[in-house]
Amino acid sequence: MNWSVYADLSRSLSAAERRSVFEALDEVVLDSGCVGPQNGGVEEVYFRVDAVSAAEASVTAARLMDVILAKSGVQVRYELQLQPGY
Repeated sequence: MNWSVYADLSRSLSAAERRSVFEALDEVVLDSGCVGPQNGGVEEVYFRVDAVSAAEASVTAARLMDVILAKSGVQVRYELQLQPGY
């Protein structure tokens, strides 16, 4: 099953940080995703994962976010929200 992953970040990113996160996202996640501010001023990273359950999708998404942030060099906390894809 395809899951949409929304990682809400704990703070806004600078333009340079946003580029770094996107470059890491593009490298790590097949079919990439996007990074940017959302309604309410929350900065968000969006991508999709394939998993058989919400629990597996959550673990996979957290692992990918940790890799993305490590590769980008951006230090920020995140909160994941998952939605089943169509």
